Parts: sequence; C-alpha cells; structure tokens
Amino acid sequence: MLETNFTNLSQGREAKAKPTLFNFTDYADFLNAYVSAYGKYSHGPYNLKNWANRLGYRSPSSLAMVLNKQRLPTWKMIVSFSEDFKFSKGERKYFELLVEIERKKQSGADISELLVEASRLSGLSEVQKINYDQFSVVSDWYCYAIKSLVSNKHFINDHDWIFKALRRKISKAQIKNAIQNLKNVGLLQDDAEKGIKENPVKTHTGNQVPSAAIKNHHRGMLVQAAQALDEQDVNNRMFQGLTLNIKKKEDLKNAYADIVNFVSEFNEKYRDDEVGDAVYQLNIQLFEHTKDLE
Repeated sequence: MLETNFTNLSQGREAKAKPTLFNFTDYADFLNAYVSAYGKYSHGPYNLKNWANRLGYRSPSSLAMVLNKQRLPTWKMIVSFSEDFKFSKGERKYFELLVEIERKKQSGADISELLVEASRLSGLSEVQKINYDQFSVVSDWYCYAIKSLVSNKHFINDHDWIFKALRRKISKAQIKNAIQNLKNVGLLQDDAEKGIKENPVKTHTGNQVPSAAIKNHHRGMLVQAAQALDEQDVNNRMFQGLTLNIKKKEDLKNAYADIVNFVSEFNEKYRDDEVGDAVYQLNIQLFEHTKDLE
C-alpha cells in the first residue's frame, strides 16, 4: 500500500501524508480521513468548526451529517468541497461519481456501471474488482486464507477438512460464513467438479486507505504471525527484522515503492495456484518508531 502525495496542512512542525482522493471508493471515508489527520486539535484546518466556518456554514452539524452518511452532500456542498480541496477536473468528477454511487446504493439502484467508471478514473481498473463495502465482508484474515486454500491441489470441499487444514484456528461456522461471503463478492464460485473454485481476479484495496476493514485484515494477519513464531518450526517460517535511520522526507516514498514492487515480483515468481501444496502468508511492515525528533 503506497501513499505518493505529501504535504504539510497542519500548523506547527507536524507534517502528515495527504489523503489521496483516488485511493478511496467512498466519499465519506475520504472526508473523514482529513478530519482524522487534521481535525484533532482546535486549530486544525479540518476541525469541524473551523472547516464549517471556512465553507460558510453557521454550524458544523451539516458537515457532521455528511461525514456520518446521515445525508448526502448537496450540489453546492460538492462545489465547496472541490474548491476547498483544490480538486483537479478529474478529481471533482470522481468525487461527484462517488456521491452518485452512494445515492443509487441507498435507493437500491444498479451501480455496476458507475463502479466501472470509478475504477477507470481512479487508475485501478485492471485490478480493483471489489469495492471497500465488499471487502469489508471478507476482511477477516481467514477469508483470504480460505480463498487461497481452495486453489490448493490437496483441497477438499469439506468444512471438517478446512477446519483441520487451518490448524483449528477458526470454527466451522466461521468457515461456512466465510465461503458464502467470498461467493457473494465474487472471489469464489461454484464448480461442478470441486464444488467451489477460486475466481482468478486481482483485488486492490487502495494505497494507505484508513479503512476499518483493511485495518481488521492486517491486524488479524499480525496475530497469526505472532502465533506462528511460537507454534511453527523454524524450517517452515522466516522472520526478519531491520531497524534503521532513514531520510524520511527524501526517501520514504521510494521505500514504499520498492516494497510494492518487491511484493508484486515475489507474487509473480512464487504463486502457483495449479500445483501449490501449502498456503503461506507474506507480511511486510515498515513503520516509524519515533516521533517529532526535530
């Protein structure tokens, strides 16, 4: 996951990564990302009171209702947001599209064509096959483990077999629910021969997106990694760590890019859904130990 746009919007010395609109598939998630990053303090530019005053509203209640999805942004509000965020023409069109997607979702209308257009504008059209609402129902760590297990050459479509294969880490009820959810979002499909099979689509959950579902997914994988450290033989797992000083402003973006490229190359070299005989998980974490050293 990669964030490529950096700016200093906060007052004082605190510099943060600017949320990038095209990394979001929900307008409210994007707006809330700004509030989370720059609205924590009374002087913050996206403190609701300050933001409402800047946009010309008497109180922050209208903004709060939009952020909580209790109401949709009006056309006038969309214009105000576009000017406040200094959206490009493409970004404004994308934001308007996200609002229209939410409008149609609430009315129960078909949004498939709008999702295709949103993927095209965001630049993820080749890989982003499920949106964040869909991802949220398969965000538990074991859903993607089951998805990969289905393609394993030893796979047996039996809940007892899956239960044992996943080291009895989850219940059979969770297995049943996960398989159904994976089918619902199109990551698994029925198969006459095997019962179920993996739908070979690539998925992308955006770059540095502050989604509760994505956080839940990574948190679950980290727990499994911690357990593997104690439970698995050293010949079956590898843990490496590196602590270093880094030129944050100059090199961090390139470090993110190198990790993304490595993961992509690793996947292409070692993934084998035809004859693979074990399901492994690769986690890479790059995070900051320190704060405000200057």
